[in-house]
Amino acid sequence: MNVNEFTTLDHIDQITVPGLPFNEPSNEYWALVCLWEGLEFLYRQASQADEFVMGQLSKFGDIRVFSVGNDPNITYPKTALLTCSFHWYAVTACQYIRTVGAISNQNDTTRPKSVDYVKSVIPEVLTFRDKVAAHFAWSTKNSKDSDAERLNSILPPLAFVNDSFHVGAMTTFVRRDGKSSQTGSANHWSICRVHERLRERYWPKQDVYGILDDT
Repeated sequence: MNVNEFTTLDHIDQITVPGLPFNEPSNEYWALVCLWEGLEFLYRQASQADEFVMGQLSKFGDIRVFSVGNDPNITYPKTALLTCSFHWYAVTACQYIRTVGAISNQNDTTRPKSVDYVKSVIPEVLTFRDKVAAHFAWSTKNSKDSDAERLNSILPPLAFVNDSFHVGAMTTFVRRDGKSSQTGSANHWSICRVHERLRERYWPKQDVYGILDDT
């Protein structure tokens, strides 16, 4: 191995590892390849959904959009599948970033621990992963979750905001036994917008592993 060879895992935080482990990936590096390919697949599905809706909205000209529920102007036929795509994306993205964080911390213990690293990169996706995608807060009865968070976790989550489908955009208010709770909408996120950020951080050349196709 050339001592000058290294691979950059995170181009923003400058996380590097020696050598070229993706030339013959194994173990954690093979896991990263698999997770990345899955994220790219889900991004393509979400992009198609966004383009489909934007085509329907084009007749209204240049407008700002916030739409939830049964909007007759937005008739995307695969909302259930897209909802699942958000679940899959959240779990997979957190897994990918946590793995990068673990590699980084193992090589340099002054670097953040993997869970803290995930929080710094995609906090909004991590919240969705913890309260919806990994398990519904509604089903766990965790004392850290409010009644509003529990209810919100099982409500139909999709909203179309400006030019992309988002989750986490709705505010839920619950009053029970004289106690009120409310969720915020600050953590809403789009697969497409998040993935484009992650591409800049992790895969600026996009096909970093040499396996991306157009399917």
